[in-house]
Amino acid sequence: MTTMDERSNPKQRKILYLVVGLVLGVLLLAGYFLFRSAHSNVEAEEKANVLITRLVQEGARTPSQEQLVRLFGTDGGSICADPDEAFARATSEGGISGGGPGTRPVLPESALIRGQLLVIQVYCPEKLAGFQEFLNQQGYADVTGG
Repeated sequence: MTTMDERSNPKQRKILYLVVGLVLGVLLLAGYFLFRSAHSNVEAEEKANVLITRLVQEGARTPSQEQLVRLFGTDGGSICADPDEAFARATSEGGISGGGPGTRPVLPESALIRGQLLVIQVYCPEKLAGFQEFLNQQGYADVTGG
């Protein structure tokens, strides 16, 4: 049987391995989040630019790119979460119309609907068909400037 001449005891090795593991873990997590953040920001900025361009073509006022990036990110935020499901429809109709307890519902402005359609076209085009089908069943109000 051979014995080895070790210069460190087991406690020192455990501490060394723990420190090295923690440093590598922190570096790994930092790299992951920095990469995702940079990729996400570039993609979000590109989509925001596309939306701004389409809003300008519609003649609408446009928010800043930074506002759109914060609001919609890369996935369209709450508008794209589930635009064609019943709860999302009810929330959308309630938010766009002036209805509520004790008030009469009104038809949404067609300009607001066009804006929501643009967001869906840019951020979640795969959900456009279902939402368009829902819109075809609705009525709209033509208002001054709308």
